[in-house]
Amino acid sequence: MMKKRIFGIALAFALLFSSIVAAQTPAPLAKEVYITLLHTNDVHARVLDSATEVGYGRIETAYKAAKAWNPNTFLVDAGDTLHGLPIANIDQGASIVKLMNEMGFFAMTTGNHDYNYGQDRLYQLEKMADFDMLVANVYKDGQRVFKPYIIQEVQGVRVCFYGLATPETVYKADPKNVEGLTFTDPVVESRELMMEIAGKYDVLILLSHLGIDGSSEVVSYDVARAIPEIDVIIDGHSHSTLAEVQKGNPTSTLIVSTGSYGIGLGEVKLTVGKDRKVSAKSARTITVANSPDLVSDVKILDMMTTLSKAQDAVLSQVVAKSAVALDGVRNNVRTKQTNLGTLIANGMLYVTGADIALMNGGGIRDSIPAGDITLKQIYTVMPFGNIIQTGKLKGSELDAVLENGVGKLPNPDGRFPHLAGWTYTLDASKSAGERVSDILVGGQPVDPDKDYVFTTLNFEFNGGDDYRTLIGKASADFASDAETFIKYAESLGTITADKIAEMK
Repeated sequence: MMKKRIFGIALAFALLFSSIVAAQTPAPLAKEVYITLLHTNDVHARVLDSATEVGYGRIETAYKAAKAWNPNTFLVDAGDTLHGLPIANIDQGASIVKLMNEMGFFAMTTGNHDYNYGQDRLYQLEKMADFDMLVANVYKDGQRVFKPYIIQEVQGVRVCFYGLATPETVYKADPKNVEGLTFTDPVVESRELMMEIAGKYDVLILLSHLGIDGSSEVVSYDVARAIPEIDVIIDGHSHSTLAEVQKGNPTSTLIVSTGSYGIGLGEVKLTVGKDRKVSAKSARTITVANSPDLVSDVKILDMMTTLSKAQDAVLSQVVAKSAVALDGVRNNVRTKQTNLGTLIANGMLYVTGADIALMNGGGIRDSIPAGDITLKQIYTVMPFGNIIQTGKLKGSELDAVLENGVGKLPNPDGRFPHLAGWTYTLDASKSAGERVSDILVGGQPVDPDKDYVFTTLNFEFNGGDDYRTLIGKASADFASDAETFIKYAESLGTITADKIAEMK
């Protein structure tokens, strides 16, 4: 009887939903309508043109050309846009918003790193923006913080854009920066939103900062499965290429992404039939390699050049030299300890005098080649401005810290721990929570009753990367991660493999 009742309620809901849509659907179109979406994601302030990065100058040229061919062209972004390199960080994202305004971006959703300056600064940047920040699943005091969606009419076609932020923001941004915010389940929020917009749109576009990583609890594939009404998902967060997203896509929804760090500009072309439904879709990625004739827009290039020159005098300063290349490759630092991770952790011990140090792989954003090391390179590697803190941990607490750090293996994850002052044995074949053994501090077995002075980033002490056992443990503050590294690198003069191994 209960199953029949539930089925009856569900059927009634479906009929009601269908009647709402039918009642609000306008007349058929007189002819087909063509829509172009140009999109970026996970640029992390890589806005300058280079041999491998498209850059905002080339993107503007491509956007103007696309709009000249088809006025129904939109330029959108899937997050992790406003923070990353000094060009963005020096004025806390204002320079990026100014560039995006000039280029004519239509909308973006927020990535976890867009909260790195704190939520109040993000609200200020939203007010500066001539484009919409769309996020349906972020709440404060029971109210949505951002505009959830926007409906734009294009030659009679009602195009709805909505945005979703990853719930991982609560620990993949500094938790203090998102205090008081609730990131609701993207699938549940999307289902509720469908009721809000039922009958109001013809084409549905999702700007999603969810990604497709196996380590994430909710990914864009999950939303696509749950909400088949979505025509296109423009994805970010996992730094996936178009080929990677399409290869793993278990749904019929078109899901697109451009990789990361400005290596590509995505292009989606849609054909909307007279019945107001999308009848054709195509996607590609524009890169420096496949579009060698794409040149930079002069006005945008001038704006970026002016910003860059104002900073270069300071950032070009050489602070140290390295005899070896320092490995900060994303997949490496998120799955294994590298020499750069060790060097950064060593610097924490050098500055704080702590017993043991931990640097998260997600806080290492680039490599450093052998040769001179400049301030710009260091701020590129550690762009987040986290401060170094110390606190005391019982020896009995160290296992939980390390288990969290290796808990997502073999998937790459920002929580992976780079250590100095302590070591452990890893067996990744075991279940998460049972992988760590033989912890040594200073080469000696850990004493479960002893207090060890532990140093890491404030990000981790605040519970970032899900290091919840560290919350409330910080007792002293030091300089930022980049400043700490600079001081240590200067003390070494020339960095060698032996010097890296010496303190470890």
